[in-house]
Amino acid sequence: MTSTDGLETAPDRAPTALPHLPRQTHTGQRVLLVDDEADVLLGLRRVLESAGYRVTCATSLAQAAATMRRERFQLVLTDLYLGASDLGVQIAEVARERRPHTPVVVLTGRPTFDAAQDALRKNVADMVVKPVDPQALLATCRRVIHDTELARRNAELESVNCVLTTVLPRTIEIKDPTTSGHAARVIGYTDVLAHRCGVAEEDRGSLRLAALLHDIGKIGIPDQILQKPGALTADEFEVIKRHPAMGYEVLAGLDGHDDVRTWVYQHHERWDGKGYPNGLRGEEVALPGRILILAEVYDALAEERSYKPAWPVEKIVALFREQAGKHFDPDVAHLVADGLEKMGGRFFAASQGLLF
Repeated sequence: MTSTDGLETAPDRAPTALPHLPRQTHTGQRVLLVDDEADVLLGLRRVLESAGYRVTCATSLAQAAATMRRERFQLVLTDLYLGASDLGVQIAEVARERRPHTPVVVLTGRPTFDAAQDALRKNVADMVVKPVDPQALLATCRRVIHDTELARRNAELESVNCVLTTVLPRTIEIKDPTTSGHAARVIGYTDVLAHRCGVAEEDRGSLRLAALLHDIGKIGIPDQILQKPGALTADEFEVIKRHPAMGYEVLAGLDGHDDVRTWVYQHHERWDGKGYPNGLRGEEVALPGRILILAEVYDALAEERSYKPAWPVEKIVALFREQAGKHFDPDVAHLVADGLEKMGGRFFAASQGLLF
């Protein structure tokens, strides 16, 4: 049998399955196995393949480096000493060049403190001492691959969060300069109010994201309508009313955040069923969505816009009391009205640093 990289392994016998090890638990995950001793290489290969890994073998540092530059692996498993002068940890230099990063686990029969320190300095994920215990080896492989994938996903999420928290809100504000800072303020208002209403922390996180993105659909509204200084015509308002549905479509790829998309879609609904786009009534909109509806209106009232001055607190309180059970959830509207009467703007002091 000949491996894909040209290493000869026992031509007349296939690797023997190890019945006490789990099989086919890692199908598709690729491991580059590096050792300059053919019998050790064959034994390790059998262990890994019995657990479902796809294994490629190399017998030298040069061969391993060349293979890594051609192909992609989830893990490199290498002996510490390769030949007369090479060290397996040197493969970590090639692994760092890969995108995404490929983790390296080092095998050694002569562990020393200096070798361990050198391995850590070279970003080696872990060390396994020979003679190798198959179960311990597989446990290490599983953990290292899992931890590396988790770190990669977290890095991707940080990148996505950066886009969500900076690029998209700025894009909306460029489209509609009258709403500069609107999303950031609504995040604070919704979170403060959600906390006062006893909304669970998990839902509060989703609500903050919905508050950030609630107007994302305005990207699809013509500039001449968004930036019109005077009152809108009936036809122009019908165009504006499309932005919740557009936002829902824009966020279609936001996996695992169905609530966020729903609350963005519903942020112009009303308690009395006279809102849009679907005329939902009362508790057909969940409490976090009803909080977003009120917080978004509060910011529109409390801030100066090109077509109006900022409303004083007394006028906002009067509107919320008058619209309780009409535009707004009556309990939430009265809670806010009472709070504004007692505390003024301090009732809605936006929490800092709360995005996700």
